[in-house]
Amino acid sequence: MEVCDGCSDIDGLPVDVQRQDNLTLIGVAECNGTLALEHYRCDKCRAVIARRFTGDSDERIWSVIETSG
Repeated sequence: MEVCDGCSDIDGLPVDVQRQDNLTLIGVAECNGTLALEHYRCDKCRAVIARRFTGDSDERIWSVIETSG
């Protein structure tokens, strides 16, 4: 199954881009007390999206990591 336009649009964008309304936070990971990763599920297409806060600047992005279907 393909992702919706909202998920397609946010994939690869920097983490400082705010999340869209149809994403539900499903998990958070910390490393030494610092936010490292958030996982969201899209209410429209059911894709799982990661928002990574660690690593080099080109690694701190939104990423579609799993699609439904």
